[in-house]
Amino acid sequence: MHLNKSTPASDAFDYVIVGSGFGGSVSAMRLTEKGYRVLVLERGKRYNAEDFPKTNWNVPKFLWMPALRCFGFMGLNFLNDMLILNGSGVGGGSLVYASTHLKPGKSFFEAEEWYGLADWEAELEPHYETANRMLGVTMNPKLWAADYILKDIATELGREHTFKPTPVAIFFGEPGQTVPDPFFGGEGPDRTGCIHCGGCMVGCRHNAKNTLDKNYLYFAEKWGAEVRPEANVVDIRPLPEGQPDGARYEVVYERTTAWLFKPQTAVRTRQVVISAGVLGTLNLLLRLRDETQSLPDLSPRLGKMVRSNSEALLGVTAREESDDFSKGVAITSHFWIDEVTSVEPVRYPRGSSLMRNLAVPLTDLKGGPVRRMLGFIAYGIRHPYDLLKARILPDWARDGTILLIMQTVESRMHLSRGRNLFTLFCKGLVSERDKTLPIPAVIDAGRQVLGMFAERVNGIPQSTINEALLDKPSTAHILGGCGIGRDERSGVVDVKHELFNYPGMYVVDGSVIPANLGVNPSLTITAMAERAMSLIPPAAQPWRPQVSHHNSGHATNGHSQPQKVNVPVVVAAAAAALIPLAWAAVKLWPKKV
Repeated sequence: MHLNKSTPASDAFDYVIVGSGFGGSVSAMRLTEKGYRVLVLERGKRYNAEDFPKTNWNVPKFLWMPALRCFGFMGLNFLNDMLILNGSGVGGGSLVYASTHLKPGKSFFEAEEWYGLADWEAELEPHYETANRMLGVTMNPKLWAADYILKDIATELGREHTFKPTPVAIFFGEPGQTVPDPFFGGEGPDRTGCIHCGGCMVGCRHNAKNTLDKNYLYFAEKWGAEVRPEANVVDIRPLPEGQPDGARYEVVYERTTAWLFKPQTAVRTRQVVISAGVLGTLNLLLRLRDETQSLPDLSPRLGKMVRSNSEALLGVTAREESDDFSKGVAITSHFWIDEVTSVEPVRYPRGSSLMRNLAVPLTDLKGGPVRRMLGFIAYGIRHPYDLLKARILPDWARDGTILLIMQTVESRMHLSRGRNLFTLFCKGLVSERDKTLPIPAVIDAGRQVLGMFAERVNGIPQSTINEALLDKPSTAHILGGCGIGRDERSGVVDVKHELFNYPGMYVVDGSVIPANLGVNPSLTITAMAERAMSLIPPAAQPWRPQVSHHNSGHATNGHSQPQKVNVPVVVAAAAAALIPLAWAAVKLWPKKV
């Protein structure tokens, strides 16, 4: 295939960064600050506040499903052993995350995978402080109905001392009032006070959520970094030594939103930072090691020890209208059910009920998928109103609360490249449960709190289809797969995040996280990225752009804004709603023995 050479041999970048999430955005800002010429390649689109959908039923703008010509920012990834939610777009997961920033406990810093390689708690502490400052983290100032219910449950369990409002990366200020930058001495973009609408995870349309394009990535672009959206990296090729421009790698990408034919572009660079998120990073590196063999000497540990943060996604829908559970920021409080299990109430704004299609009323969890499906059908016959309320009737977001359960307990799986029904028999990521420490689909402590919450609101307890019917876990926080080690036999990268056997190539994202945190991981990913970038020296000859790319936080750098999609919204929404049911049907289909 013909390659468009984006950079001539005399004009290589210092760093090409793959991905613009927490790891990529931190890297882009810090490397630009140090005087390097930086290019960021992001597979998703660029979104400004006004571009986000009003509800998540606008499927083409909400879901990331390129095969259906849906180029939103929320990804639903159905692997054979797990459902994984992730983000795409300029700003990565920050576009769709709940802005919750919690520091993990001591057990994380002493995790077996990286134990003894550094005093991790001491080394990361100043970077946690920097991350909180850069992300504008503050304490959620207002509790709502779900919070008071959880506080009452915490008190009944004797755990009220652990109940706290969440630290969140949101500008509160005066609700709805726009003011000059309140975080960086006027050097950042204007911001607008949060109106507590619950829309954080549908994309903040009110300019209140501190997404990465309003801090790290904003300053990276202001100082000269170039961001190319809709650019999906497909290859990274080492170059022969002694290149006149000092380039060591050629990075090849294609336009994500192209139709059948995707022309490729190659750029030359001296160093590479891979920050494509766990699924993106592992999929790319596994392909380059095992298929194209562009990077054949990557560690055999690649794809091992992948974790789910030991999560469960549960929920309650009140049978009758009482409180409006959609009000507030996405996550407003949390408490520790026991020493290893935390719980957070999660909400969507009114009208955004698309995600209910992943859930079913929770029934008996005994037996296999067929028995569970029969139990679910029997439940629907006995309780038709519950089934209608949970699955069909309006105001699901108003009457519902999602409970995010997370644990520090060790569990894991492994990812590789292969073919199965979930990859549509094309090469893609496939999962394998660990034989000794498999990731559980049911967390008993979480089910206890779910029942107590449902009792207090006269609610219908629910779980995701795969957890309730298929005994398969779900997660919004996939971690690991590129572990930090002493050498390539024990890890994929060293303590500086540099890939073994490939000097100048780094991995900086959630794939280097060495354990389940039991809390939302974005703060830790940011702190680890800050540490990794602090270890890179300033440029010997700082590069500065001739023309600034900055345009007050709404830069496009000449690349396209989110475009209208020709697929009708209703058709795409119906297709998205059927996906989890089709997945369940595949899982329940009798297998030959």
